[in-house]
Parts: sequence; C-alpha cells; structure tokens
Amino acid sequence: MRNTIRVRLVWGWGAWVIGVGALVAATGAKAAAFDIEGVPGSTWGQTTHEAKGLTGPGAQGYVNQGIDWVTLPGGVTVNTFAEARFRLREKNKAYFNAYGPAIGLELRKSHLKLGADYYWERFPELSESSNRLQYYLSWYYEWDLKHPKR
Repeated sequence: MRNTIRVRLVWGWGAWVIGVGALVAATGAKAAAFDIEGVPGSTWGQTTHEAKGLTGPGAQGYVNQGIDWVTLPGGVTVNTFAEARFRLREKNKAYFNAYGPAIGLELRKSHLKLGADYYWERFPELSESSNRLQYYLSWYYEWDLKHPKR
C-alpha cells in the first residue's frame, strides 16, 4: 500500500486558513490537488580534532527536510528544502563559528544534484551576518570493491 501526502492549492475569495501541508480557503474557493512524491530528509555531521592544536576540536553539519514535488521526463526530480546548518571550533571562533537556516531548490537525478540555495549565515562571536545565494552541482556515489552492487 502506497502512502501519499496530498497538497491542496486553493485560490478564490474568502478568509485563508493555513494548515499542515495545505492551504484551505474558507469560502468561495476553487481547488486543485496533486500527490507529492516524497518528503526526503537527511542529516550530516563531522567532528574533528587537529593534532597540532592550531584550530582545536570542531564540529559541523546540517539537518535537511525536503519535498519531492514531481519527476520530470528523464527521471529528474524537482525538490525544495529547508535546512539548519552549523559549524563550531574551539579556536578561531570569531571567523569559523557560524549557524543559520537555508532554503533551496534542487533538480536530482541518480547521484547528481543541481540546485540553488539561500543561506542566512550568522557569526555569533562577531555579531555579524552574511546572507548569500549559492548555485551548486554536487554528486555522491559509493562502492565496495569486494562486494559490488548487482
């Protein structure tokens, strides 16, 4: 049995009520519904300790939650996402420590991702911020020479 989440887009006159995963008009509305394909999420993190003591221990990572809206011809999936990012270090905190939210749009196929995101980066030690748009092409692929995938 396939689990689906329905998203309802509503337009018309009347009072608007925002619900979880849907926009619903209270009166006089026309609606169109479609199934989204998935709600993929991911997390990544890394801790380090530099041996010479120049930077000290550190950590960085993110938590990502997205929506796969549709798969285009050729197997390309359209995804939007929200993400929380962080990086911390014991030394040189002013220029390294940062955190903040990001939102983005990706086109995904197999192990490739082409996208853009907007990151609201905060530097707490400096009381500074940097808001930036970034474009990217990323890939991830893994293998095991002893146990090839079939």
